[in-house]
Amino acid sequence: MKNPNAFAHYPLDRAGHHRRDPAWLEAALASPAAQVLALHRGQVLVSDEGGAPSPGWLSGHAHAALAPAAPLLFLGVSSDGAAFFAMNVADVGAFDGIGRFEELRPVAGALKPDDLAIIGAARAVFEWHARNGFCAQCGTPTQVAEAGWRRDCPACKAEHYPRVDPVAIMTPVIGDRCFLARQRGWPRGMYSALAGYIEPGETFEQGASRETLEEAGLRVTNVRLHSNQPWPFPHSLMIGVICEVENDRETVDVNELESGRWFTRDEARQLIAGNHADCFCPPKFAIAHQLIKAWAEEG
Repeated sequence: MKNPNAFAHYPLDRAGHHRRDPAWLEAALASPAAQVLALHRGQVLVSDEGGAPSPGWLSGHAHAALAPAAPLLFLGVSSDGAAFFAMNVADVGAFDGIGRFEELRPVAGALKPDDLAIIGAARAVFEWHARNGFCAQCGTPTQVAEAGWRRDCPACKAEHYPRVDPVAIMTPVIGDRCFLARQRGWPRGMYSALAGYIEPGETFEQGASRETLEEAGLRVTNVRLHSNQPWPFPHSLMIGVICEVENDRETVDVNELESGRWFTRDEARQLIAGNHADCFCPPKFAIAHQLIKAWAEEG
């Protein structure tokens, strides 16, 4: 399916049937074709080959040579049969001269879509591991299982799987205008779509309508699904919608937002192009950018 969003085009066969096969995983990691990605506290190892940041892919033996104690995550198999892994390293000293660890957001725009999707998945799973070291059922320390895709409790035998948080992200529109908002702490002039977590028992349409009313005081009359995006900050699934609202009389919840304003379609085009006089929107790799762009190009 067509999807314009970064992180949404995972190129590997996840090959989940291999996750419970230690012998296969060991052989795959030892293969000359194996590729290993290194992360440290959410940062990714990058190099500057070719003049632009790119993932510092390592060979399979790098795990044993550079960080033998680092937890491993099996990411899947490429179309040519190569196995891909990620390791979550605690000490970056061994990687001096190989590359540098960078925060993902600043370099995301320079990375290839396939690489970005793989890195995003690895980052999200490692973030989940960092937050779920104890059993939610009995409090016992849990153990990594299924090649990094599960944590098991040795006491009560509970199985814990990576968490994905669904988030509605929406652009309210009426006629030839859209409503965008900003949060405290954002760079001056930055405006973006509204967003909020889907609650238990809600559809994404209901969640988007509720959040639009709560944050901006705008009552939704129609919800159009645009696209979705895995978002590894830390482990969300962004469900992007365009919401038609019944009027333009907004009431911004200042506990949630700093302010909001209406933009004409021409102004939205300027935001996308980066030439608005005093405002700007999120970069291309964010689904908010794609939502604004899709609406701006409708008229």
